[in-house]
Amino acid sequence: MDITRRNLPLNALRAFEVAARHCHLRRAADELGVTHGAVSRQIRQLEAQLGTQLFDRSNNRLALTLEGRRLARAVSEALDRLTEGALSVDPTSLPGELVIAAPPSISACWLLAMIADFNRSYPEIEIRLDNINPLQQELPANVEVAVCFGEPRAPKKVVRELFRESYGPVLSPALLPPEGAVSEPRDLLRLPLIHDRHGRWQRWLANQGLRERDARSHIYVQDSYLGIAAARDGCGVFLADRIEVSSDLRNGSLVALGGPTVEARHSHYLVTDLPEAVSARARLFAEYLGRELGVPGSGSLSA
Repeated sequence: MDITRRNLPLNALRAFEVAARHCHLRRAADELGVTHGAVSRQIRQLEAQLGTQLFDRSNNRLALTLEGRRLARAVSEALDRLTEGALSVDPTSLPGELVIAAPPSISACWLLAMIADFNRSYPEIEIRLDNINPLQQELPANVEVAVCFGEPRAPKKVVRELFRESYGPVLSPALLPPEGAVSEPRDLLRLPLIHDRHGRWQRWLANQGLRERDARSHIYVQDSYLGIAAARDGCGVFLADRIEVSSDLRNGSLVALGGPTVEARHSHYLVTDLPEAVSARARLFAEYLGRELGVPGSGSLSA
């Protein structure tokens, strides 16, 4: 295999990315506006050039091989970056307001930091961040990009799942015992447990065969960002997702204990306008967000 920039098969890679997303050649052909045979031919030529099989075609079904999954991830990310680059040079499409909406906990824990980073690259975009509620079904009509906890009812929007959180115990290092470790789940009962309105401690403790009433003490707050702030201040132990507390874990203000986690009952979703209606500003931000969260293809608004 001798692949360089000079002989990179861009058309075949584009056809492969669409086919990999659908795992169905006819649907890929419909998206690309070409024939089923043309897509099949491009993929076989790509496989021959790479010297490897990208799809398993057994049992009359199309499935990605290990090599195919690796290439699909790389091509999807590269196409997102190319699209972002092309949009960013249009001097007329970017200036103006972009309305983003998210629950306050998502905004406070990680979205605001990403918005700040995005704004440094695109200062001509005026960003307005509005609040929505967790599990909110109807979104305001003026919102161009929404990050929702729980799938909303948005029939005239593109709704894509981003991720589903798993929550584990975090606390201030000041609360760690002298030996620097909490060896058993039962040891957490000696510390105050910080609860938010989602009631995750009850499920977490039950999964470990423990009872909530046996904890030393309890602190109740309304939202997860308040729970994280309380844990950061040494008030007790909180159940948080790694994305929520990533900056705290990096700077050492919180420590993740590891071990058992409890999965969220709902996923996070990215909501944008339909491809024919989405603005360049919203497209850029959605693609940036998907890339930063490590969700391949989540920012691609072409399908």
